[in-house]
Amino acid sequence: MPEFTLLNAAITTCIAAGVMTVGFAARETRWGTPLMMFGIVGLLAIIGYGIVDLVSF
Repeated sequence: MPEFTLLNAAITTCIAAGVMTVGFAARETRWGTPLMMFGIVGLLAIIGYGIVDLVSF
């Protein structure tokens, strides 16, 4: 399992936040809401993975 470093977390956070921002900008189209949801789920997944990585032995 690859190591969860601060650089990995920062890169994936920027990608998820970028997707969420694009979704918010395109909220009037049919792709806006799914992109925002994907960005939110991506950010929550990063937080969850960080917690699981800290707790696991």
